Amino acid sequence: MTIFADGLTVRVHDGLNQQTGQHWLEFNKGNFMRPLRAVRAVLMVCFCVALRLSAQTSVGSTVAATTLSGLVLDPSGAAIPNAALHLHSASTDRDATSDGAGHFAVSVPAATYDLTVSADGFRPLTRSGVNVVSGRNTALNVTLKIATDSEEVDVSVDSVLSTDQASNKSALVFSGDKLDQFSDDPAVMTEQLNALGGIDPSEPPQLYVDGFSGGALPPKESIREIRINQNPFSSMYDSFGLGRIEIFTKPGANKLHGDIAGNWGSSALNARNPFAGAQPEYLNSYSSADLNGPIGKASSFFFSGNRVALATNAAINATTLAPDNVSAVSDVAVVAATSLNQTYSLRFDRQFGATDTFIAKYIFAQAKLTNAGIGQLVLPSEAYNSDTRTQTLQVTDTHIFNPKIVLDSAFQYVRTRLRQDAVSTAPARVVQGAFSDGGNPAQALHDDLDRFEFRGELSIVHDKHFIRTGGRYRLTRDANLATAGYNGQFTFPSFTAFQITEQGVALGESDATIRATCRTDSSGNPVCGGATQLAITAGQPSASLITGDLGVYAEDEWKRSANLTLNYGFRVESQSAIPDHLDFGPRVGFAYSLKRNAKAKDPLLVFRGGFGIFYQRFASANILTSIRQNGVTQQSYQLANPSSDTYSPNSAAAPSVAGLSAVTPTIYEIDPHLRSPTQMQGMFSGEHSFGKYGSLSVAYYRSRGTHQLDSVNINAPLPNGSYPLGSAQNVYQFSSGGIRNGQTLGFNPNINVSKRLSMWAFAGIQHQESDAFGATSFVSNSHNLSADAGPFTGYYPRQLFAGFNAKPGWDTQLNYFMAVRSHTYFNITTGADNNSDSIYNDRPAFATAATPAASLVKTAYGNFDINPQPGETIIPVNYGNAPGMVYTEMYFNKNFRWGPRPPAPVAPPAAGGTTTPAKPVAKEDLPPPRYRLQIGIGADNLLNHFNRAAPVGILTSPEFGQSISLNYAFTGNPAANRSVLLRTAFFF
Repeated sequence: MTIFADGLTVRVHDGLNQQTGQHWLEFNKGNFMRPLRAVRAVLMVCFCVALRLSAQTSVGSTVAATTLSGLVLDPSGAAIPNAALHLHSASTDRDATSDGAGHFAVSVPAATYDLTVSADGFRPLTRSGVNVVSGRNTALNVTLKIATDSEEVDVSVDSVLSTDQASNKSALVFSGDKLDQFSDDPAVMTEQLNALGGIDPSEPPQLYVDGFSGGALPPKESIREIRINQNPFSSMYDSFGLGRIEIFTKPGANKLHGDIAGNWGSSALNARNPFAGAQPEYLNSYSSADLNGPIGKASSFFFSGNRVALATNAAINATTLAPDNVSAVSDVAVVAATSLNQTYSLRFDRQFGATDTFIAKYIFAQAKLTNAGIGQLVLPSEAYNSDTRTQTLQVTDTHIFNPKIVLDSAFQYVRTRLRQDAVSTAPARVVQGAFSDGGNPAQALHDDLDRFEFRGELSIVHDKHFIRTGGRYRLTRDANLATAGYNGQFTFPSFTAFQITEQGVALGESDATIRATCRTDSSGNPVCGGATQLAITAGQPSASLITGDLGVYAEDEWKRSANLTLNYGFRVESQSAIPDHLDFGPRVGFAYSLKRNAKAKDPLLVFRGGFGIFYQRFASANILTSIRQNGVTQQSYQLANPSSDTYSPNSAAAPSVAGLSAVTPTIYEIDPHLRSPTQMQGMFSGEHSFGKYGSLSVAYYRSRGTHQLDSVNINAPLPNGSYPLGSAQNVYQFSSGGIRNGQTLGFNPNINVSKRLSMWAFAGIQHQESDAFGATSFVSNSHNLSADAGPFTGYYPRQLFAGFNAKPGWDTQLNYFMAVRSHTYFNITTGADNNSDSIYNDRPAFATAATPAASLVKTAYGNFDINPQPGETIIPVNYGNAPGMVYTEMYFNKNFRWGPRPPAPVAPPAAGGTTTPAKPVAKEDLPPPRYRLQIGIGADNLLNHFNRAAPVGILTSPEFGQSISLNYAFTGNPAANRSVLLRTAFFF
């Protein structure tokens, strides 16, 4: 790759023919540098403000890993000076005092704290569960009640109603023991989190680890807290908060701590997969360890690692041809498949002087698969092996100018190396709805991916304003070798067509004879022999790109009064290598607290609302596709009705492309008018607190998406048989012409029954529809995009997620996670390319009295015409109803403790420095002994509920309308319907 400058434009060239224009990426100074100037301008203004405010404020004397700051207010919203604050965690105690304007700032290591606030003339307030995030200034406003008696309020922070932006009660927060509700297997836990954050299926959940995007889930033992739907309309975020999963990892402690744990499971403990029949034995093992502690007085470390090894089986449930080449047989089998996932991370925290905190983290992750890609209709010959290794370096620095001004800076580098190879290079054969065999269509994929991320955030507390501004720039370099399609792929429209072909080949018949041989299939429809399409790719397999995206923002959280907070801001984003270079996203929100009367102690309700515009970035993999498949770098051919005399589907070698010189290759390009997918999102919610017993949030979400992505063959034949571009060339195009609408009503109760039992739930009732289903999903009618309007793929009208954490006594713990989903939808297709656009996703029409018997198919879902004529009504997309699912997971643990106990926490001083006697501490509230041995058992799909996957939707399939596999959601073992794991762990 050569990178050079020609004055106003920086061009990235991959060394190929410059005249095609497909392999050039231009970073034009006129359209790409404007956001850079905007970043510079915003940061310069904010830096000047910071210096100005810094000159007016004295520097705090106590600084540690990060800062908790905010205001102490009375019920009218007036500032309370000289209020005493005390923060307590298992390893840290820290005091602070509010200044004359009610401001406070206290610097502590990232952790979850109990906060006590007291002031003369006011009732002391204690909040538990105050979360302080590493590398970020955390804002918290506290309102004290006028003292009428000596009562002390002691409630969880999750139950406290506040108009602060971060106090959104529709958020899901998991920390401490609540994290044990999730699976120890990182892959399963990722599915669980994605489900919680993926209520809107058109907006895939985004995972952020310590503020960085694009990362993998860290080992559960290293996670301190998980937050979903936090600050949904914050300008800091590029996506709506409902799909944002934020994970914060643990810092090192001030004393040496660690643990080692292991899970083990066997097929002897499990309930088998009912679709697979008899199966050989298999094993499932999980092991993890972590160690953390201090390095001197100003540094700490945290090391963690885990290893998941799964030796299981892939279940195949296909219809294949018997050795006699005449009869169909049901091919139900299991094939051994293994996977290995391991992750190791090392975190280092260092305090430099009184104003700087430095955090560095290195992560190594490996995912290795053997015999992957097979199961259901895919036979063992299409297996592939892969090995993916990812190394991540993260560096953050927090600089405190003074207690009111904090600057956070961060850098991330992610290096991913993927090596994937098919076990066979034979041509692939796809028999619609029956089976797929031959070599895997993906063949070899050797990908070198490097991602860089730079992030900065300036936080300013001024009067009743909490101001944040900053930006993020991400740079991606992707270079790979891909031979997808080089082995060729034959497509047969039905199993009957394949039978006729195989019988003719065995008898040595010519292609003309095979295609002239016709008979009725299982549905009574006439079918003739021969493959209907050969797709094959040739040319240069290597390509590369460099692309980047930029986002800058500014926002203000204004505490307008004691019961009203206003949030407003904006975000500007830009991305290179696509036509759309500037996306502006305003964000607004409010929170209003309502009391029963003026004398009420706490708000009865808090109402929140907001609106924002969000954008989705165009994936670099799609850009790379347009660079490679431009008709010059690579040539992709779609040959209709290939002659078996020339191109044998039974050959062990890829078909020759020598005879295709006269065939115009298929190209893939980006629509010159492509726009970034846009989501206009609104929300209104109401929150009520039940005091120490929890809270309830009810929220209504309404969204509209424009410029939704899909793929279109812009030169598909018109109804009259002519081609829009004149020639018969297929021109695939990434397009953004889709529209999406959705609304969700969500219920989020958090219940603290007692200290021994806490429960949570999220119930969603929703409606989602669209006419575009993703950048790589082709429309069925390239000349009428609205023909695909219907339920969004993967959308469930009703969902319930719930869990609880119980401590029944005797130092035992019970954790439960449940997911219930109503029916979803699946698409019904004909199995043929009816409109000759080279894409096999055409849907049938509703049958009428005039439908010929040869085209009529009667099913439980209705009567259909599989050869629709112009003017007939095509059935809607995702017309069939697929089964819902019920999933439960439970872990039971028993702890054995011994060793010395740490000293009990000391009561904080009251306002004015007066020491108060320490209250007696209950035994269960004392710090636990140093050593702990845990033994437990867990069950995946505890109730052994038979969750069926979506039925086969191809009308010509022998299995149409039937589920042929399990619904694997939340399940780490596809070979079992219920899995049982034994667990042991040692903590010190």
